[in-house]
Amino acid sequence: MSVRGDKLVKVFAGVPVLRDVDLAVKNGEVHALLGANGSGKSTLVKILSGVYQPDGGDITIGQRRLVAIPTPFEANALGIAVVHQEAPLIDTLSVAECIAVFRGYPLSGFGRVDWRKVYGDAENLLGKFDVHISPRRLAGSLAPADRALVALVIALDRVQSGLELLILDEVTASLPEDQAEVYLNRVEQIAAAGASVLMVTHRLAEVRRLAASSTILRGGQVVYSGPAASLTDEGMVTHMVGTVAILAEGKPAATSGAVARLWSVGAGGAQRPRPLPASAEAAPALAVTGLVSQALHDITFTLRPGEILGVAGLVDSGVVDLPDILGGVTERRAGRIAIDGREMPRSVGPREMIDAGMAVLPADRLRNGGVTTLSVAENILLPAMDRLWHRGTYERDVLACVIREFDVRPPSSRILFGKLSGGNQQKCILAKWLLTRPRVLVLDDPTSGVDPGAREKIFEILRDATSEGVGILFFSTEPEQLASLCDRVLVLRSGAIAQELTGAMLSRESISQWCYA
Repeated sequence: MSVRGDKLVKVFAGVPVLRDVDLAVKNGEVHALLGANGSGKSTLVKILSGVYQPDGGDITIGQRRLVAIPTPFEANALGIAVVHQEAPLIDTLSVAECIAVFRGYPLSGFGRVDWRKVYGDAENLLGKFDVHISPRRLAGSLAPADRALVALVIALDRVQSGLELLILDEVTASLPEDQAEVYLNRVEQIAAAGASVLMVTHRLAEVRRLAASSTILRGGQVVYSGPAASLTDEGMVTHMVGTVAILAEGKPAATSGAVARLWSVGAGGAQRPRPLPASAEAAPALAVTGLVSQALHDITFTLRPGEILGVAGLVDSGVVDLPDILGGVTERRAGRIAIDGREMPRSVGPREMIDAGMAVLPADRLRNGGVTTLSVAENILLPAMDRLWHRGTYERDVLACVIREFDVRPPSSRILFGKLSGGNQQKCILAKWLLTRPRVLVLDDPTSGVDPGAREKIFEILRDATSEGVGILFFSTEPEQLASLCDRVLVLRSGAIAQELTGAMLSRESISQWCYA
């Protein structure tokens, strides 16, 4: 049976978020829901899953026409399953225990947890969906793709009748491309079995690969509804953001000056002087020599001031370890790290690395990048709190500059950080660390789950930072971004640098070839 939404309306505090939105997902079909951050995608998903109720319109599931779905429990009863980007797993629990959190813990005759049944039931459930993961594994040890598969199993298990609609809300945003492929194959099988699948994604390649049809939202309204094959990448992005926002080949020389203006406003609370402009005589912003860790072997490279150096590699290449080592989270076993000519001791923590001029934007922005329960203002000013005591005017000026220059939406510093879209969260984290005037900025997959418009703004800010002398180390699972943005790219394989790509050798194809060779 198909699932429809007709003339759906949602208003928050007098502000329309959805305006007469129509959506139709056919059975046995993958339907892509696209839109920039703040377009209304999340609100629409929450209406279809019973989290929100619409202020107008109705929902049809098969032959049942509803004014609203009152609760997520009722959505499950109607055959609607939702898988979110953040897997609902507790890292310190086993896979079986994470499943039992939703299913309930079976009890023995003495009122104690029947652990044999907990693990046996979980093993049977995983087997039912052909997921080959041990129920005894700690959730925190799972690879991103395995976390996503367990989340899918939990969601499907909660459906109390036949599956009518599977909603995938940015599930693959945090998955490397090679791991996402495994997940997408499973989604394809679910659709082929007759279920309707609504896939929210920013990865246009996934739309081309899976989706039969698509709906694009902008400003809470439908701006396109029809066959996915009828749209080019440029056409999709144009509908999403209103202008073409695909990063062109080459590195544009023009910069907006946003970082310079931020530093000018924030001069009173600066942690250190501005980085020196890039020059042939300048010391490297970062020099790494013979670095060794559990997964890395003899890593040696330099990063020049004003340069964007890309780093690519599959998950097992050691690439995921390097940002934590550079940030002082994980101790290296051997080797040297020097920031702006200052050599750092082997046993060094994040505080010392920040003081030396290193700033790291982690891959998991919600758990490690920002504090969801604090306001945007508190998150942005957190590293400088000790210098801002009783300086209200300065705080207001800095925050106004960040909101304006980094295009944070909604334009309020009082809103909770956790309420922002992924792209706007990332802009705030980027502003937070740029306020410290770092010598080196390390970004770990910074555009994961970020829409094309916000992604272009982030790239613009990075180019601004390099024009001010900041050296940028850019980790990404997207070869197109690496080829377009970076001056050089290092490809890691089996814990070592397999190749340095530059000039004519630097292309999407060559990056992919060296990663998978």
